[in-house]
Amino acid sequence: MEDEFYHLIVKGNDLKTCVRRFQELATLCPTMVPDYEKMMEVFIGGLPQSIEGNVTASKPQTLKKPLT
Repeated sequence: MEDEFYHLIVKGNDLKTCVRRFQELATLCPTMVPDYEKMMEVFIGGLPQSIEGNVTASKPQTLKKPLT
């Protein structure tokens, strides 16, 4: 599961499925990331470059709210 968590990527335009799986893995293995900042890095790293640029430009601060 840890490998899947760190290598989870969006396939095509299916961002919603990727977000759900990321949340499942983060919930099942909460010790994989020490804090929200690291969790953001892992999530953003799995985004396609076209989306990643938009997310990093907005400078997200937390994942405390569920991703939907």
